[in-house]
Amino acid sequence: MKTSRRKLLGGLAAFGSIGPLGIAGLAPTIRPVRALGRASRPIVLELFTSQGCSSCPQADRLLGELAMEPDVIALAYHVDYWNYIGWEDPFSSKAMSDRQRRYGRALRLSGIYTPQLVIDGEVDVVGSRRRAVLQQLETRRSAPRGPGVTVALERDGGDFTLTLTPEGGRDLSGAQLLLVGSDERHVTEVPRGENRGRRLEDFAVVRFYTPLGNWDGKAHHYRIPGSAAAAPSDRLTVLVQASGQGRIYGAGMLDLRTV
Repeated sequence: MKTSRRKLLGGLAAFGSIGPLGIAGLAPTIRPVRALGRASRPIVLELFTSQGCSSCPQADRLLGELAMEPDVIALAYHVDYWNYIGWEDPFSSKAMSDRQRRYGRALRLSGIYTPQLVIDGEVDVVGSRRRAVLQQLETRRSAPRGPGVTVALERDGGDFTLTLTPEGGRDLSGAQLLLVGSDERHVTEVPRGENRGRRLEDFAVVRFYTPLGNWDGKAHHYRIPGSAAAAPSDRLTVLVQASGQGRIYGAGMLDLRTV
């Protein structure tokens, strides 16, 4: 459990031959420590939430349950536009709100809201509606696997290695690579705002996310410098997402507490 506030990670410096990506080709002699595995093509749940929203704690608890599923990667982005009502969410930032707004445009929604759950970058549902969320998950699990990418994220000394393996034969070039740091759980006593007097549990709390650059769609090994994860977090996740913040083709997670 953590209660301290941390700053978001800034932009990555250029690293290696791929320019501003912050990642470079691996030498064949690298022998990284492998991440503990989840499903090779997990379902990505992105919840947009706030400690200032009285409808959000139920969605936060549901996300915490689903985060335990072996085929799910859960991420909770705390938005900042509820901060005006008397309580400033310590995990919120404009960057999180901006990501939600981009989803609003990409999904052609009339507006954004909390708690909003975006699944695999393709569909949104009210995050507190358990039945609707579980139905969407079951639909994903039973659907045929389309083109995508298997993502393996590993530690190599002070750095990290990223292996991307495309599947399905479709050209996925131009997809964006995103590095996301998150914490498993936080507990906060909230003295003001809509949730005043409540002790809130937040799960899969995103502490930073930053673009690593665009992928050419081919199988590759990359090195991510340790400085890319300079903001402390429990886990690192790499998302491979269609340009325009579209469908998530694949994702991989590394638990930093176990490697």
